[in-house]
Amino acid sequence: MKKKIALLPVDGRPVTRELPIELGQLAGWDIYAPEPEELGFLKKPANTSDLKDWLSRLAEDVDGFVLSIDMLLYGGLVPSRMHPYTKQELLGHLSILREWKDAFPTLSLMAFSSTMRLSNNNYNEEEKEYWKDYGTDLWSLSYHAHRYERLNQDEDRKLAEEMESKIPADIVKDYKATRAINFSVNLELMKYVEEGVLDHLVFPQDDTSEYGWNISEQEQLKKRARERMIGDSVFIYPGADEVASTLMTRMIFRMEGEALPTFFPVYSGMTGALSTAMYEDRPLLESVKGQLTAVGSRTEDDMQEADIVLGVNVPGQEQGDLALGIRLHLVDSNHRNVDEWLSRLQAYQARKPIAVADVAYANGADPILFPGLLSQLEWKKWLGFAAWNTAGNTLGTVVSQASLMWLAEKRGLQVEELRQKQLILRMLDDYIYQTIVRKEGRAVLQEETEQTLQEWVTPLFKKHAAVFLQSYAPDWNVADVYYPWERTFEIGMKLEKEERI
Repeated sequence: MKKKIALLPVDGRPVTRELPIELGQLAGWDIYAPEPEELGFLKKPANTSDLKDWLSRLAEDVDGFVLSIDMLLYGGLVPSRMHPYTKQELLGHLSILREWKDAFPTLSLMAFSSTMRLSNNNYNEEEKEYWKDYGTDLWSLSYHAHRYERLNQDEDRKLAEEMESKIPADIVKDYKATRAINFSVNLELMKYVEEGVLDHLVFPQDDTSEYGWNISEQEQLKKRARERMIGDSVFIYPGADEVASTLMTRMIFRMEGEALPTFFPVYSGMTGALSTAMYEDRPLLESVKGQLTAVGSRTEDDMQEADIVLGVNVPGQEQGDLALGIRLHLVDSNHRNVDEWLSRLQAYQARKPIAVADVAYANGADPILFPGLLSQLEWKKWLGFAAWNTAGNTLGTVVSQASLMWLAEKRGLQVEELRQKQLILRMLDDYIYQTIVRKEGRAVLQEETEQTLQEWVTPLFKKHAAVFLQSYAPDWNVADVYYPWERTFEIGMKLEKEERI
């Protein structure tokens, strides 16, 4: 065993590339990935031929590949929604998986391929150009067409017909054609699992809801997996940007010959635990199970039998979105009791290692919870923390963090500095930036159009980060700040630890 994995991430942003690399280091593994500039930029696809060559050169020097099929075939997740390829071209390119497996039979191959998302807005930053005019209409057409197919209600048929009449026929045709091509690739990937070429396959659901063409595709994929008896190797659940970390964690445990730790979930409220998160299609407690199953773990009903206590902060009634400022009043309600939840975690921390997943809001940490979290629980003892983007992103990150930190402790690895760095990065990103700085920075940038992100947002972030670090981690400082896609949605940073004499 070389303790080396080659990672082809879905793009070059910190959460998709750097996060899995740093998580692998916690367990003493080297994770290799192309440089960010080799992974495309938003709608600009990466050079897929160069990426295949890079992987081929590494194949004999690593234990396995964790592969984004969207990057391998289309040049990235965003380019996968607007590519020019035919079905035949893509299936031809996909055959390189067989070539690698034939040449290196012991090479473990794990892959993930998105079911093409349907975003319910008129923003085309990550979609085809016509999404700016017909995005919400296409979403509604998809939603009601599938709902009618499932429930056979006339109201859905009429709404679907109404939406279709509002959208030019060539746009509907084009969009459906792209979906059909991508879906054919996903069906082909299931054959690779049957043949033993792929050891594990994930179809993450990016920005989903209860009904839609994407849900219809997922139902067909699930049915195919059951019929061909490969359900234990094919997983479909809400997520996207965290999947590389999940598969990398699963591969490490498999290579190490270790069973994954089990988890005892503790929710801050049962109404929220049973609610469906924004951009997802199932109750939050089912999303927890989905993420644990994907990594190879499970829950325990008895805290004493579990290896890790997973504290899940949920909304009182329904999840809000801090970035969009919607449904915020439904989060901090009497349907949850954060103080009692923190008290329970404090008691559990004396007996078991804990990890914290904050999914009360999308796109940031709960501002009501966070100060109490830090004052009542010793953060340096946590095995994981996250609160970014969707519930799936947060949960998958925390499960991987906690599993690998648990493995490091079991192996007696000296990784305390790496562990602190991982937790601080998430607190600075998910709380300081996403919850506090991002909203204020966007407001100023809308008024001061001449200001750049580096000119205004960076000093604001560094000011808040310095105050936070002085209080909770005075040995650490932010050495660099950058914006990987030149927008406020995500931030990148470099942390340094000062040497104390």
